[in-house]
Amino acid sequence: MLARSAELDRLIKWSGQTTIFPFYHGLSEDTLPHISHLYRVRTPEEFERDLESFLKYFEPISLESHLEKSGKSRNKKGMLLTFDDGLKECHQFIAPLLKKKGIPAVFFLNNKFIDNHGLFYRYKASLIIHQVREDCRVMERVSAFLKIPQVHVEKSLRMIGPHQNSLLDSLAIEAGIDFFTYLKDSPVYMDTGEVKELLKWGFDIGGHSMDHQNFTSLTPEEMIEQVRMSIEDLMKRFSVDTRYFSFPFTSDGVPGKVIHRLLDEGIATALMGTAGLKKTGRPDYIQRIPMEGLRASALETLQTEYFYYLLKAPLGKNRLRY
Repeated sequence: MLARSAELDRLIKWSGQTTIFPFYHGLSEDTLPHISHLYRVRTPEEFERDLESFLKYFEPISLESHLEKSGKSRNKKGMLLTFDDGLKECHQFIAPLLKKKGIPAVFFLNNKFIDNHGLFYRYKASLIIHQVREDCRVMERVSAFLKIPQVHVEKSLRMIGPHQNSLLDSLAIEAGIDFFTYLKDSPVYMDTGEVKELLKWGFDIGGHSMDHQNFTSLTPEEMIEQVRMSIEDLMKRFSVDTRYFSFPFTSDGVPGKVIHRLLDEGIATALMGTAGLKKTGRPDYIQRIPMEGLRASALETLQTEYFYYLLKAPLGKNRLRY
């Protein structure tokens, strides 16, 4: 309540943090079975209200502009919107609305999922959960396959990790799901033509790992190679010269030496995490504000982020340690 009662202008002034980086995945008016059991996405109407709130306080900026002005004082408050995973709705709803309003954005893509050639393992789990909830016979079969009580099935499905794709594929058979048929009938990701159209409209793209890796399970060298491969594949495939990357899930657990090497050697020119409003000590290492999951408005989310930033300041906990 304290956060919500404070005027955002005052919180921005007191914090000195005049540039924000909100991020989303997608939008939908309908239930998306591959996402609905993981987190809540905004509707197009909610997203448009979010934009109206942002524009009351912040000037839209591009990532290039942010990097060029690093170390220089800004006369205006700035915001950069980013979107992870390269979902179909980015082309259907998000980009046309941003184009109409003249708002720059960066869309981060999983290379192997472009053209719907694969599916993120957590989206697979969500589809299976959806079938389990819809059909008690599916619940029985999945429960028997996992050899666990039915009451624990959903929790177990949510706990399946990135290296257990074969288990998810076996469970899909039990649930009567063919992932490639699903991707054909209900495309989850943008195709090559849609990505090219985003670029034609003036938006930027960046890497988000080849197949949404969890970096905490990788060695430092594997982390660096994932970033390099993801960025260089996009540069070659789409003839872009930007080297932007957002870490899947979070940048927590990525060693400082990896961050500095990626940026200092030019493997990436900007890296993004998901820790909210945080200082990192580098303008090219950016922490973004998650805007999904809760029913809070954009204004309420920003007020809360700024409030906790100020609350943690005396303890030095508004700076990311890496």
